Amino acid sequence: MVEGNSHTRSDDSESIGKSSIFTSKSLLITLIGIILGGLVFGLIGYSAENSIIPFPRLEPLFAAPYITVTIFLIIFGAGLGGLIGSLISAENVRRTDGTKDGQEQNVNKWISWIIAVLVVAVILSATGYIWVLSAAYGNGADQDTRIGYTLKNVQRVPGDTPAQVGNYMTQMFSPPALEMSADPLAAAVMAPMASERDQILVYDAEGAEPADTNALAEESLSLLGDSPFIVVVSADEPAYALPAAYAAAYFRVPVVPVEEGLIPRSLQEALGNGAENAASEKLILVAAPESLLTDSSLEELGVYGEVNRVADENIYKHSLIWARSRWGNFGWGMDESYHFDGYYNFVLANPETPEFAAAGLPMAYQGNYGPLLYTEAGDLNDYVDQYFWRLSPDFFDFPSDGPFMNVRVVGGPESVSYNAQARADLGLEVHSFKDQVTGMSGLAFLGWSWFVIGLFGAVWALFIMPKRLPYSSYYPRLYWPMAILVLGPVGVLAFLLSYHERPITSGPMPKFTRPPWARAVSATIMSLGFGMSFMIASMYLFQFFGLPLMRTFEFTSVYWLGSPMTTIMWIVMVIPAIILSSLFYMGPMMADMHGTGYLKGFRKALPIVIVSMVSASVGMFTVAWYVMMWRGWMTNENLWLWVTPLWVASAAGFFVALIPNYLMVRSGWKEGEM
Repeated sequence: MVEGNSHTRSDDSESIGKSSIFTSKSLLITLIGIILGGLVFGLIGYSAENSIIPFPRLEPLFAAPYITVTIFLIIFGAGLGGLIGSLISAENVRRTDGTKDGQEQNVNKWISWIIAVLVVAVILSATGYIWVLSAAYGNGADQDTRIGYTLKNVQRVPGDTPAQVGNYMTQMFSPPALEMSADPLAAAVMAPMASERDQILVYDAEGAEPADTNALAEESLSLLGDSPFIVVVSADEPAYALPAAYAAAYFRVPVVPVEEGLIPRSLQEALGNGAENAASEKLILVAAPESLLTDSSLEELGVYGEVNRVADENIYKHSLIWARSRWGNFGWGMDESYHFDGYYNFVLANPETPEFAAAGLPMAYQGNYGPLLYTEAGDLNDYVDQYFWRLSPDFFDFPSDGPFMNVRVVGGPESVSYNAQARADLGLEVHSFKDQVTGMSGLAFLGWSWFVIGLFGAVWALFIMPKRLPYSSYYPRLYWPMAILVLGPVGVLAFLLSYHERPITSGPMPKFTRPPWARAVSATIMSLGFGMSFMIASMYLFQFFGLPLMRTFEFTSVYWLGSPMTTIMWIVMVIPAIILSSLFYMGPMMADMHGTGYLKGFRKALPIVIVSMVSASVGMFTVAWYVMMWRGWMTNENLWLWVTPLWVASAAGFFVALIPNYLMVRSGWKEGEM
């Protein structure tokens, strides 16, 4: 007898050593791979979440709460790094009992292998579909199905020329007009004064005289002299000045154009003679990158007060900086990293046509005011798209609860395309906080993190078993990767508990000596590894092709039974899983274990598989019904959330099935030593 076993061994069995998945060297290399992979991919995620790099075509990931993308990529990188480190460092272990490997193929093994490949292919197709969908129809792809002149979240201001947009401002807002010529830099300077005087800036008004920006700057410094802030912009590039001008207009801060190496006298006077009076009072914000105003120019300004450069060479990131930033009581402060849902509004324009952005300046301080963001003509800029997805509002009870966000596009379709408009509308759609629908939610990220661990764990088990566990037989090498694929970290942990540092005994088939609880874990995986994967694959296929309807009770006295969906799903998912598992996995494996014929192995396996699969299905269906019907996780394969309820239900099925399997191990029905 072997300690902890409840059944009798043959007298000729003897110990042939211990299994070892890791050596000290391979464990160290695996840990290094986990750490390095997590650091590299975590850095990528952190950079993407902070707009250092874009994530083209995967912007919907950013609908989840801040830092979740980073955590997900850390898990992905750690899994990938651990997989690579473990496989390259794993040394082959050879059998020492003098017997053959026992992996010779026959017809049944080929059939079991083909079925396993098909089931895994269906699962990977189902889980990969949403990623392909996002990449194929993401930002930069044709958005024709979403295009409309006026969308719910994004409207286009009428006007194919800046003058028409400027004239339309008088129809949108009622205050008296302040007419000006077609000069975007002058508009940036005039907007704060128009805001202070409650006037509507009318861009490119007919008959308006050309503006003197120096005189306007002097007037602005005089009118808004009480402001503790001054915005300095480049006199050479109005596109960089306008995002700052939108903020300055609402908060009534003077805007002063500056040329490289030349500080206007009006600015020097406003900051104080010798800077002694104002150096501690004014914060000078320079809205120009170094290519327009160098550090030496900032040093000259530093004599008069504290100077901060608030700019980026990338014009799109530059506009986002001004939307996110806040200094005391100045700035929009719409930072997606820690924002509270609110009724945010934006103006969207093309930096190559700054005249349109200048014409829309009244929208910075009248009505549904908000910051200016930039995009390319053809597609919504990747950084702006990520920003919109992260800001997208959530509701808890009903969509009508809001909040809602709004974007107004200025410029004709040649300046900002309908494609970009439609993409912005999609990114800012209000969704349930549990299921962001077209975007990733925090709950969905939990499911995808689980899946990533399962995917890398399955690949690892597939290759590590032949290398490090030569005494494992053919069928465990199939059902363990399949089980880990759906059970994720639970499957990986079960694999380690079942195989690492377990004594091996010889016999007709070598066996791994385990305590009863570990044998129960192994026995549960043995019964469910294929069946549970098959059930999930079946669920996807029925979602894809549709579920058969029963009309048996139509026009009868029991018509009220209708078409019981849960019953049909159980019949078409569980019963085939029991039959296939018994015929091609458990049955032949039991025959090999006991040295009997195939039919005897099948008859012995069938009741064991039935008990295991029925108990697992009770756990799976109960939890799946609860989270989908009661917790609002109902979804399908073309939405991000759909993996989460499936994986949660699978874990529940495993733990429920563990109970009868433990009892079967204790009673001698199952051995759990493969």
